[in-house]
Amino acid sequence: MRFEQLEMAHELYVTYAKNVGFATKIRMTTCDKITNLPINQAIHCNRDGFRVSRVKASTRKNRISAAGCKARIYVKFDKETQDWFFFKVELSHSHPCSARKAMHYHEYRKLTMHAKCVIEDNDEAGIRPNKTFLALANESGGPSNLGYSKKDLRNYITARLRTSNVNIDVREMMNYFMRMKDINPNFFYAVNLDDECKFQSAVWVDARCRASYEYYGDVVSLDSTYSTNKHGLPFASFVGVNHHGKSTILGCALLGNEEIPSYEWVLRQWVKCMGTAPERIIIDQCKSIFQAIKNVLPDTRHYWCIWHITKKLPHKLGGYRRYRELYDEFNDIVWNSRTEKSFEDNWYEFIDEHNLHNNTWLSDLFDDRRMWVPIFFKGEFWAAMKSTQRSESMHSFYENFLHSRTSLVQFVHEYDNVLGIKEQRELEDDAADSRGVIPCATSSPMERHFQQ
Repeated sequence: MRFEQLEMAHELYVTYAKNVGFATKIRMTTCDKITNLPINQAIHCNRDGFRVSRVKASTRKNRISAAGCKARIYVKFDKETQDWFFFKVELSHSHPCSARKAMHYHEYRKLTMHAKCVIEDNDEAGIRPNKTFLALANESGGPSNLGYSKKDLRNYITARLRTSNVNIDVREMMNYFMRMKDINPNFFYAVNLDDECKFQSAVWVDARCRASYEYYGDVVSLDSTYSTNKHGLPFASFVGVNHHGKSTILGCALLGNEEIPSYEWVLRQWVKCMGTAPERIIIDQCKSIFQAIKNVLPDTRHYWCIWHITKKLPHKLGGYRRYRELYDEFNDIVWNSRTEKSFEDNWYEFIDEHNLHNNTWLSDLFDDRRMWVPIFFKGEFWAAMKSTQRSESMHSFYENFLHSRTSLVQFVHEYDNVLGIKEQRELEDDAADSRGVIPCATSSPMERHFQQ
């Protein structure tokens, strides 16, 4: 088989790989010493080679993809005929291949032209990304038939930032930050731009937030599932709990995308502003946030949001005949187990009774039980923040001020209004507390002492 161009040979092998169920990578390209043009290329299965992890197997979270696979092709340029041909081909793999699973590999996820048109039209109309994704999924017969993920959709919306109008919007936002800094030197902001001076991410923390962190920053909730602004940028909020048990804002950020480097940059800037990292932080199951916290805040204890987990129960277990019974038993085991052993025993009994051994979602949850089950945090202070519902409630609060056509400068300006209202409510709570006390629930002298 002959090819006029190297790209044609590469495209053929990639198409073959997708149909068989594996991904590829260019391992080596050799160029002519005189013309500096490629004369041969090796394209391997991306699970080639071997890798020995320096992390203990018992604590390792990241998968090791290397499996010593020998599947590969060598493409060579024929100088006589001036075309390309397969010089060597090895088709056998050292691992299972699945075309059904391969369609979800990031190498093969791609938005169709139709999807891009729908996304752009819906974005202009102010329809949220998750609604657009659900509409496209229903149109295709389910999310598994789309060939791309919700994250791909969000990142495509974010990519529209690279227009001149966006850059004007970013400049206006930065001017607003500078004016706020002039008014109050304790106002903190940081904006990340790429090499072409295009927007990547931004973090800003009001002086009131910095003061609150000194008192309420030992436990923080971080959530980035909110994106009501005209560019579809994910909005991350840092939230704590004040002395009234109410949510208090400790900083905000706009992210260019939902990749690990974006979260790492935001976390570094936020900790730089606050001076110290929080002792504990509550997050959702986002892998990017999880990895970023491990890299940037290695000494901070992080905990998965139970609310995000239980919210998935209808989707993950709704197809079972005894779903209501499963739902109640799941919550009873999670919330009412008194010891780690009793939780594990109850979980095994739950799996056996309902024959859920093949449910990978439940298996993964059990493997990661120390990340989210309350009994494994017994004796630790979490400021009554058992989930990121505080962040979710803050998002509901923001919705009174923000909408999907909000510009970036309007967004941060309304954030300042939100802070003012939250501050006013805290003053009202202080006034209410000054006129009475909450009755003690027990006769404990310690509780009486705290009441006073």
